[in-house]
Amino acid sequence: MWVKVISLRSQGARMVYLAVLLGISLLIFQPRSHSAAASAVPAPVYRVKTSMPAIALTINVVWGTEFVPQMLSDLTHAHVTATFMVGGAWAEAHPQLIRDMKQAHMEIGNHGWNHPHPNQLSYQENLRQIERTNQVVQQIAGVIPHVFAPPYGEFNGTVLQASFALHMPLVMWTIDTIDWRPSSSVPYMVAKVVKRAQPGAIVLMHPTSRTAVALPQIIANLKSAGYQLVTVSQLLAMGTPATDE
Repeated sequence: MWVKVISLRSQGARMVYLAVLLGISLLIFQPRSHSAAASAVPAPVYRVKTSMPAIALTINVVWGTEFVPQMLSDLTHAHVTATFMVGGAWAEAHPQLIRDMKQAHMEIGNHGWNHPHPNQLSYQENLRQIERTNQVVQQIAGVIPHVFAPPYGEFNGTVLQASFALHMPLVMWTIDTIDWRPSSSVPYMVAKVVKRAQPGAIVLMHPTSRTAVALPQIIANLKSAGYQLVTVSQLLAMGTPATDE
């Protein structure tokens, strides 16, 4: 066996040699592409693909405190559950309501610490928003939130990475009641939810005066249509998370 030795004396040979070395270096030391890293992160959850006639009601809470007890009472009396996505600062300021949610067997989800725009935060800042809220809820109620609803329904790759790192699905919605908008009347909200109801749907609400009135009607209509009202985590266990596409 013999090996042919290539002379590097000529300029052309040296250029070829250097090009080969550069190519090998790029292959060895090239970092993982952003697209490859992003593909490992689950997409946000807008609904759940399931044949079960189940729907999850979510209530994002960082304000509207005065309406929370009534909504909690209506859910309890109707023998249904929902997921309260709470802000950490709000939870810290209202520990008894957090304990009431747990006592009523509601799911306590995570809505960030102080309702910032997640897309404007770094990865570490997003982690801190979620982790700090988890810690406060655990200290108050002895449970750790399992799902995360980003403030303003806002997310990018960084927000998704932070949620994924904490093993928490990033939850959006299928049906938005838009209850924060003054023009969203009680009949409008009830009709919208009933019309768009489907197995695996996630309904978004907030504690407003109109929502407090609409909630018992929404519950009654969905139950009459044969739907079981469950928490987000229960709904996720019934099927496959899906995007809005």
